[in-house]
Amino acid sequence: MLSVVFVFSLILPAWVAGASATVSRPDDRSISHLAADSSSAAPAMALNTPEGEVIPMVAAGDGYTVGLKSDGTVVAVGQNDDGQCNVDGWTDITQVAAGLSHTVGLKSDGTVIAVGQNNDGQCDVDGWTDITRVAAGLSHTVGLKSDGTVIAVGQNNDGQCDVDGWTDITRVAAGGWHTVGLKSDGTVVAVGQNYEGQCNVGGWTDITRVAAGTWHTVGLKSDGTVVATAYNVSGWTDVTLVTAGSYHTVGLKSDGTVVAVGANDYGQCDVGGWTNIVQVAAGTWHTVGLKSDDTVVAVGANDYGQCDVGGWNLALALPSSQEGQVGIKAGDWIKIEYNITGWPAGQPYPEWVKFEFLSVEGTIVNVQATLHISDGTEQSDTVPVNLATGGGGAFGLSGAVISANLTTGDSVYITGYGDVAIEGETTRTYAGASRTVVYASISQSGAQLTYYWDKLTGVVVEASTGYAGTTATAKATETNMWEATTVRMPWWPWIIVAAVAVGLVIFFVRRRGRGPADTSW
Repeated sequence: MLSVVFVFSLILPAWVAGASATVSRPDDRSISHLAADSSSAAPAMALNTPEGEVIPMVAAGDGYTVGLKSDGTVVAVGQNDDGQCNVDGWTDITQVAAGLSHTVGLKSDGTVIAVGQNNDGQCDVDGWTDITRVAAGLSHTVGLKSDGTVIAVGQNNDGQCDVDGWTDITRVAAGGWHTVGLKSDGTVVAVGQNYEGQCNVGGWTDITRVAAGTWHTVGLKSDGTVVATAYNVSGWTDVTLVTAGSYHTVGLKSDGTVVAVGANDYGQCDVGGWTNIVQVAAGTWHTVGLKSDDTVVAVGANDYGQCDVGGWNLALALPSSQEGQVGIKAGDWIKIEYNITGWPAGQPYPEWVKFEFLSVEGTIVNVQATLHISDGTEQSDTVPVNLATGGGGAFGLSGAVISANLTTGDSVYITGYGDVAIEGETTRTYAGASRTVVYASISQSGAQLTYYWDKLTGVVVEASTGYAGTTATAKATETNMWEATTVRMPWWPWIIVAAVAVGLVIFFVRRRGRGPADTSW
């Protein structure tokens, strides 16, 4: 099945816009350390989120926890014997990963920095460029490049860095002594130590995310179920993200709750009461969760203070003028159909996408996006969108819903594009009804993208773009948020018709009453 990653949010896949479909996206919170799924799909024209704001995330290593703040700075707490928590001076970071005793940061320009233990060269990443995702294993570091190839440095006793021949990779994860790669066709490759069968992933298909623990590998399937080389996850459903620690596996469900299985010596699996979680990370003996309000929770071993994250808030305070106004409610949905020209012959293409708004808490909206492809397959993902700060990651969900009742001159932040000014408003017909809409245009990477949002709800109703001979338009055709209107004639034509009818009746009645015409003189 075609793995479609949109460059222009709702419109074009990355490879159509002159970039590889293997480009990873930064606005997805599905990253942690050696345990995590360490790649996600992102706008291809920007390796990372725009300067000035990134999507907060957490990573968990061996006895320490790392947090990425929305201004691109980083915080860390816990074990610091090797300097793995010395991240105070980091800026312009868009993703972090934590290994056994080293921490890796991806910068917005595609370069990489690292601190901590470097006995095996795992921090020798100074020359890396064009990187879209990083992963940190026990003593090795992995980087995914924008062309879908992979590089690795560090300990290679078990061949965990032998990734030179990998191509068409969309996600990477680094375990204890093995490395995992997800290919664009949903299959998985792995190299390195296989004592516990952690590299026995050759038969996996339809995988959308991968995670690597110290001794095991986990795969998330497109239907929300999970497969793993160790620990019983066969009963898990409705999962949107997976992460793995040394001896435990954690899953984030679409409703913001969390499940965990495996060793629980230190309470690292005691996540049953967690709610409103948007990302999880599994350390060696602890588990960390990022909540929708950008605060952090943690359970498990705390011998180094790695769970002392109760005071963290990874988002910057926003001026009150930027607070999102919610115009939708749980249960609302909208279907958008595509009209594409210039698509490569023989390639499946997107036919429609449906956005279902599952829940609304404050300015946080959980959106389920279902994308229907011309070959009959469908892809589905659920992501949180903050109407105040932007966000969202499903198929480039950025811009699918914004604050309601914006007017000309207002600014809206859209992840992947930055601050976008509302240019004006007009009236158009969508899903059978006349709607007042606001619109904005974005120029990036040689393409012009135009958005139209329903003013009352903030939901996108039309978007269009063109690039390199391919044009695409997406328009809303069905929704339950408003009723299609029936076109009715004004009242006055009916008065005229009635009057004419009455006049004709009178005329013919009088004519018949006269009898035969008298023609004599």
